[in-house]
Amino acid sequence: MLDAVIVGAGPSGLAAGYEMTRHGARVAVLERLDRVGGLARTMPHDGCLFDIGPHRFFTKNEEVRQLFVDIVAEDLLRVPRLTRIYYRNKFFNYPLTPLNALFGVGVASSVAIFLSYLNAAARQTISPVEPVNFEQWVTNQFGSRLYETFFKTYTEKVWGIPCTQIGADWAGQRIKGLSLIAAVQNALLNGKGNKIKTLVDEFLFPRLGAGQLYEKLAQRIEDRGNTVAVGRKVLRMNREGLRVRSVEVCDGQGRAEEYEGGYFMSSAPLTEMVEMMNPAPPDAVLAACRSLRYRDHVGVHLKVEGTPFPDNWIYVHDKRFRMARIANFRNFSHAMAEHDGVSPLTVEYFTFKGDDTWRRSDEELIDFALGEIAQMFVGKTTRPISGFVVRSEKAYPVIELGFQKHIDVIKSWLDGFENLKPIGRSGMFKYNNQDHAIATGLLAARTALGLGKYDPWLVNIDAEYHEAGESK
Repeated sequence: MLDAVIVGAGPSGLAAGYEMTRHGARVAVLERLDRVGGLARTMPHDGCLFDIGPHRFFTKNEEVRQLFVDIVAEDLLRVPRLTRIYYRNKFFNYPLTPLNALFGVGVASSVAIFLSYLNAAARQTISPVEPVNFEQWVTNQFGSRLYETFFKTYTEKVWGIPCTQIGADWAGQRIKGLSLIAAVQNALLNGKGNKIKTLVDEFLFPRLGAGQLYEKLAQRIEDRGNTVAVGRKVLRMNREGLRVRSVEVCDGQGRAEEYEGGYFMSSAPLTEMVEMMNPAPPDAVLAACRSLRYRDHVGVHLKVEGTPFPDNWIYVHDKRFRMARIANFRNFSHAMAEHDGVSPLTVEYFTFKGDDTWRRSDEELIDFALGEIAQMFVGKTTRPISGFVVRSEKAYPVIELGFQKHIDVIKSWLDGFENLKPIGRSGMFKYNNQDHAIATGLLAARTALGLGKYDPWLVNIDAEYHEAGESK
């Protein structure tokens, strides 16, 4: 019997496997896809390398940072961050800078934005109101005009629901510490002093794509005599009371396999993990599970001639375009492009499975993305060479109003298990980054190893972690 069975070979699962095997444990890491890395995997195509989407690595957690540095080793790059916002045929610096915004939206609109901010600040000073949803939170911080201009369209494009249905907690997590005044101060002081996390202007990156970190982690696990098995879909998680005994999987040829273990960790979508329990969970837990939603993702990956833009990636806030973001991985690492004359681009669309974008054929999606690129970069010669499409189900947990009460029901039941920890973004239904996911895997592994009772749920989205000691 294995010491641990880990479902999912993404950031959290591989971090857990690495930590377990570093202490001599025997583990198996099971991955449904044909490559490791999850949403951070890197895929080769026609001489280029493509990530599912842009994955910069930045963290305030020194342990996680050192792990990244040690594993990536000689392939580590420090990449200057250049990201911009595309809105109404203009490119705006991200973060916004006063002169760029002034000339981009015009003097009258800039004055209106600033007055709107002052009005919001005055209202909050005179009669402070705790924001309930994303719209209220951003309006309190930036004013209604800037919210309408630079936040509303993009956010609703990504999540597929009105900003009034998105929880305020998500805004606080993703735009932590940033306000209009803070952005102006950062620009005027040229970034001196403490950096707001949204404004980080350099990040670490593996030379051969984000997935190179996870390929190296998987290799370390295997070099220690353990198993990282791809193409393994978990069908059932067998339990006896509140103790998991085994998982049943199907390999790529349809053959059934069973893995028994002393401890289990899962980064599979939380809702799937609950549904695969045998015997089934209590009805209240199933009902809570079925009340949660994930957002799906479509990446259109294109090898094109030339370099259509200098950014690492661009946020597309313009409502005329269906794309939400476009990245050029040549601007992350030249090694990801076959040669200097081509660029590997990824155009991202956020969707719910079954809607118009999801149902389109790969050829239709490639043509559609090329059309949007031509419209956005008028006058740029960007001749397509080849392309492919990746559809990712349950890519992002939808943090809509009321979701936490459902999570609380599920978590309360799972907390009773003796040998099971959900980990990672999808596994914990927490919208977090690579470093947070890695941290959840490390903590779960240390609990499984008997090094302490660490709770991955306490990993703070801000990367100012709460897990310095054991959870009480």
